[in-house]
Amino acid sequence: MKTIALVTFDQFTDLDLFLMWDILGRNQQDWSVRILATSATITSAHGLKIDVHGPVSEANTADAVLFSSGKQGIPAALQNPEFLPSLKLDSRKQYIGSICAGAFILERLGLLAQSQATTHPEAQAALHARGVEVVERALVCRERVATAGGCLAAMYLVGWLVESLFGVTKRQETLLPVLPAGQQEHYEQLISKSIQQARGLL
Repeated sequence: MKTIALVTFDQFTDLDLFLMWDILGRNQQDWSVRILATSATITSAHGLKIDVHGPVSEANTADAVLFSSGKQGIPAALQNPEFLPSLKLDSRKQYIGSICAGAFILERLGLLAQSQATTHPEAQAALHARGVEVVERALVCRERVATAGGCLAAMYLVGWLVESLFGVTKRQETLLPVLPAGQQEHYEQLISKSIQQARGLL
């Protein structure tokens, strides 16, 4: 049983967090997934309040850690004196990923040094200004660290994670229930190609 942490904060992007949560939450046999934050209750960018499952520090012992995004939430989280100091992640042992502006957290943690990354199109210039080589792709990864750009790229990020942990078949089984009817084959080809490209296999 693997443990997956979804790390978030006030003013998180609703779709980013909930899409990852929904896809991963459908499987309770191979992994457990928990939403973590610095406070017990957080509010999304659209005003939805949710209770989280535990503190950010729990991410330090998880097998995988995925960071949510938020146009307003990311800057506030990075200024929160409790947020970054709570994170002691190890990319040699953990799979670590981000969606959209969550890449700024990976950058601050030193996980994007000398590597490419992607993020939401509106945030690309700001991430580049931090010294990161930003590329126009839905998914970029280097070994155990991945970034995804665009809310729907959460499918690619989750797909990369599940495939990394359990293989291609489990990734296909995990994503199939959320793919549009009549377009499953098209999406499977797109997701598979994107993951292979991110790994430098294409």
